[in-house]
Amino acid sequence: MSVLSTKRTLISSLALSASLALGGTVAAEPSKITPEKINDTAARVMDAYTVPGMVVGIVEGDQVVFAESYGVQEVNESAPVTEKTLFKIASVTKNFTTAALALLVDQGKINWDDPVIDHIPEFRVQDPWITRNFTIRDLLIHKSGLGLGAGDLMFWPTPNDFTREDILNGLRYLPMEGGFRTKYAYDNILYVIAGELTERVTGQRWETFVEEHLMRPLGMEYCFAGPVPDEYKKHIAQPHGWLNEEPTVVRRDFADDYLTSAPAGGIRCSLQAMTKWMKMHNARGAYVTENGEQKQLISAQQHAEMWSPQTIMNVGSRAYEWDNTHFAAYGLGWRMHDVDGLLRIHHTGTLHGMNAYLSFFPELDTAFLVLLNRSHSDARTAMMQTLIKAYTDAPERDWLAAVQEWREQVSQRRAASFEEPETSPVTVEQAARVVGEYVDPWFGHVSVTWQDNKLRWTSHRSERMAGELFHVKGDTFAARWDDRTHHADAFVRFTSSLRGDIEGMSMAPIDPDADWSFDFEDLNFSKQPQSE
Repeated sequence: MSVLSTKRTLISSLALSASLALGGTVAAEPSKITPEKINDTAARVMDAYTVPGMVVGIVEGDQVVFAESYGVQEVNESAPVTEKTLFKIASVTKNFTTAALALLVDQGKINWDDPVIDHIPEFRVQDPWITRNFTIRDLLIHKSGLGLGAGDLMFWPTPNDFTREDILNGLRYLPMEGGFRTKYAYDNILYVIAGELTERVTGQRWETFVEEHLMRPLGMEYCFAGPVPDEYKKHIAQPHGWLNEEPTVVRRDFADDYLTSAPAGGIRCSLQAMTKWMKMHNARGAYVTENGEQKQLISAQQHAEMWSPQTIMNVGSRAYEWDNTHFAAYGLGWRMHDVDGLLRIHHTGTLHGMNAYLSFFPELDTAFLVLLNRSHSDARTAMMQTLIKAYTDAPERDWLAAVQEWREQVSQRRAASFEEPETSPVTVEQAARVVGEYVDPWFGHVSVTWQDNKLRWTSHRSERMAGELFHVKGDTFAARWDDRTHHADAFVRFTSSLRGDIEGMSMAPIDPDADWSFDFEDLNFSKQPQSE
């Protein structure tokens, strides 16, 4: 982390120039926390979690009062993170998708409570009545009745060949595990469909519409919803996971393709651009052009609608202990809860190798941003808690130490309750019983094959979903994925008919705390007849 050390010595001289470069009215420093405190916390967090690169921003009203970059775009490389570095902001993208829809509401082209089938006639879920009554609002508020992360395997892990048409077709096969509009269960698939709806209404790709009608009016030059132009690719931060006891680029980001999942989590954005997004939201949808003209990007009415509670969420013990939180809710692309008596509007973003965190305190007219190119939610939490707690006038606390203590407690509880299953090599007889072709109605074809005395599970459509099967007991096996950055090995249970013949396959994560985007529970494979 030599780049970080070097930059630390230059911070005081860079603070003013960073604010000027980001286009804000210059303020000497944040009103509630010193730059030295932020920089010290950033250094400690990056060291504790081996974060290659990070940016931190604070916007008070229309002033960028802190904007600093740390570390490198890629481990073991020299290119530093700057205000132009492009980070994947993951699910922070969702509030761009809802903002695009808010524009269309302002233009009179849609209403939040329009049935989706009015705009996408082929839209279907399992229940016909729910299909007819499923609204645009229902796409955005995470209480559709789908299970947590339903259908995520159609766009994760990348690369795969699923399209948005595949997602629309596959939606009808996903089980409605909860009652319609009854409880919170986070999903990504419906935000992809919200992006498709934007395309149906405007005739433009979602990516093009977001860039032309949201990013460019605000002057967000270093921010892209679609592929990154060649001249900007030198600014891409590479995603890092943890492999072989060190941060490792998990899958190089070339930023060449349109991502199927983009409306749910595909935007790449910089500190330079995100501070402009923050100023617009501080101003409740308004912005100032380069010529000094005041304009309204999103009407104050629709901005208020996005920041209005729609779905009640549970308040966890950590939120109550740390933040004195009494309510939590989801709006339209935003989470909200109270922190030390103040309203907080926020969203996190988590992708393989990238983390993001964006928070607003409307009563303080202040916004906070943390972006990093490492898979570690504790790093972003420790950094964000340090920033926001200075503004809520909470008692002084070492938030890095608090997060580490909490994680240790969680790890101890998990260690006491979770054990890896005992497995053994697969015999020829066991393999012969289960080899074949299997099909799930939304995930597609999977082959179970016997190769070089190993039983293999291979997806036809998602190339990184492949691995070796090990025997557990009976017709139950454990899939150990070839890509060890998945951290989501799975039980594979082959089902049989009353005659004892294998007729299908179901799956479940071995680790109950594995990333829920590995949506194994919703898979229901049927074994295909053997061709003659």
